[in-house]
Amino acid sequence: MRISNVYKLLLLLNILHNKKATKKQIISEFKKENINLNKVSITHYIKQLEENNIEINVEFNKKEKVYSIKQKNPTVNFSDKELKAIEDVKKLMIAQKNYIRIRKMMRLFYRIAKYIKDKEQQLTFINFGYYSTINWGLVLQLEKHCREKNIIMIDYILPNGTNRYINIHTDSVRIGEWSNRIYLWGVFEGGEEFSQLPVDRIFMVKKVIRKSVCFNMYVNCVKYTISKDLFKEIELDSKEKVLKTDSKYVTLQRPADDIFYLVQRLLYFCPDLYYVSEGKVKDLLKEKLETLKANYDNTPDE
Repeated sequence: MRISNVYKLLLLLNILHNKKATKKQIISEFKKENINLNKVSITHYIKQLEENNIEINVEFNKKEKVYSIKQKNPTVNFSDKELKAIEDVKKLMIAQKNYIRIRKMMRLFYRIAKYIKDKEQQLTFINFGYYSTINWGLVLQLEKHCREKNIIMIDYILPNGTNRYINIHTDSVRIGEWSNRIYLWGVFEGGEEFSQLPVDRIFMVKKVIRKSVCFNMYVNCVKYTISKDLFKEIELDSKEKVLKTDSKYVTLQRPADDIFYLVQRLLYFCPDLYYVSEGKVKDLLKEKLETLKANYDNTPDE
């Protein structure tokens, strides 16, 4: 079983367990998951399900085959090779740093786990490491507050184990650049710079301070100027905005909501980067460039 096929096979198992479906309907269900599938592949996956002792029932409706799972409670037993492929699928999904897709995948795995009779296999199947420890109900709650840009009070667990109430202007929930940890991003009430709080340290949302806040979340922005030639080659990210352009230069602005990303982006613009506004980003950029220069100067001649 190839790694790329494992998730498709599990998704097909879940579809056919929940309802009867034609190949056309199966293809439509896969499209909802942004997966393209053809009728030949469906035949192949159905054969694989049958090889795993899952009986597929076939009926005819207006000359179309309609598929469903024959058993009410099918039993699935994965081989060691298949379990290894499933673990690889999990690792691949986690590496993509899209926690929403990971959450959907976990829901699918939990639904299918009930078909696995071997308890050890079942526990291995639903184990997603760090993501298995996440309170997904809390994540959904935080996402809602972020969409509404609410100010909320959270009960936060400090590294020493004590709790502290924190008021924060919510902006977004996302996975960190340098880890697979999920963070709540926002601005502390009374502050100007973005901060991030690991969701696994948030015990609960204590209360909403203000709903649907009319607040300029991006109070701390960075301006930078690059050559017009470079500007023609790059693609602006979703938060970059053009402030000024002339015959030689283009000045951009972006919120400093992810300082490490900004430093990496500005390094990419060198040597066609001519100006960066004052602030923490500029200081970190200078520090990084000085380190690179020192390392370059210390490189022995060949």
